[in-house]
Amino acid sequence: MNTREQVIKSLEQTDSKLRQLTEGLSDALLDNHPTPEDWSIREILAHLVDDEIYVMRLRLERIVKEDQPILTPHDEKKWYANRNKTHDQLDQLLADFTLQRQASLAIVRMLREEDWQRQGTQPEYGTFTAEAQVTMWLEHDTTHLDQIERLAKQAV
Repeated sequence: MNTREQVIKSLEQTDSKLRQLTEGLSDALLDNHPTPEDWSIREILAHLVDDEIYVMRLRLERIVKEDQPILTPHDEKKWYANRNKTHDQLDQLLADFTLQRQASLAIVRMLREEDWQRQGTQPEYGTFTAEAQVTMWLEHDTTHLDQIERLAKQAV
């Protein structure tokens, strides 16, 4: 089990890992879909940016600011199908992720001990603490970092 400090440190490293994994990738590779239901690397990056802004940080903010908030489920496939894709060049996605992750980490670093224990409920996951939300955030990062690494290797 990761300590709170290890989780935060890992969240801090996601940005550099994304940059390492995508360095030098062609547009063709960024847009490759191994199967029709798989997301491309570019789509995963866009998803990470969107989730940073509209899901992960928002959930944490609500848990910290509201008493026992009911957190809305997020249909990521529906969201992605209708999102604004005009800023989806690799350099833009990475810059957006960097900016948004720094904003998120500023909030995480400001949490007081009592904030970490505050709770929210999300229909898919049940009731969980702010600390559990941050841990789920890292699990989400890890899932998508592994996915990007696998997709990049498949095309080589």
